[in-house]
Amino acid sequence: MRLEEFCSRFQAFLEQTPETNQIFKTGEQLVREVLDDNQWFGEILRKLISDPSFSEGQTPSVFANEVALYRSPDRLFSVLAYIWEPHTLWEIHDHSSWGIIGSLLRPMREVRYRRLDDGRLEGYAELEEVSSRMIEPGGTSRVLPLDKGIHQTGSATDQFSISLGIYGRSIRKGYFQLFAPSEKKVVRAYPPKLFKQILAIRALKSAPDLWAKELSAASSASLPEYLTKEF
Repeated sequence: MRLEEFCSRFQAFLEQTPETNQIFKTGEQLVREVLDDNQWFGEILRKLISDPSFSEGQTPSVFANEVALYRSPDRLFSVLAYIWEPHTLWEIHDHSSWGIIGSLLRPMREVRYRRLDDGRLEGYAELEEVSSRMIEPGGTSRVLPLDKGIHQTGSATDQFSISLGIYGRSIRKGYFQLFAPSEKKVVRAYPPKLFKQILAIRALKSAPDLWAKELSAASSASLPEYLTKEF
């Protein structure tokens, strides 16, 4: 199945407002079909290399290896690809929505974690590894939002691999979380553009006597919850 057909069929399916279990059951079937015929991804690589409009249209992401393939106009879902260098695993992270991930080219590794603390202490997280498995080309895995979907993914071989991720509507806006189990730490990760706003807020807070007026104006503005928390 070509990417265009997949996106059209997945859109029509989600418009039926299926339950989460049905999203995974039917969604994985559709994802396996688009993974089964990966010839279409060669055109994506060509565009990344030689089509300036395609490259410039990519939304800056915390994940440097992320390639945005499709975002539905009504934000029901997005389709993202990840190009993994050999034996490279991304940091342990959570998600803001349900997701279906699959291996498009060569095996990928997925390590899942369970959070042991209650999340009330800012910056603290205690994790326990619960599984580690190889996802072969054409295979899929399910991701749940927030603490139920903490995992680590990446290449499982000494060659480049490519994975596909289909993610639903976000239930938490603005950021996701990165975990460091050995240090029992968790930090928020923001997209580059949003992170500049975060830095501006932190800079204002660092010198309130110098920029008190600006700090008051910024703090009283109508800002999203994840920005007001910074104050």
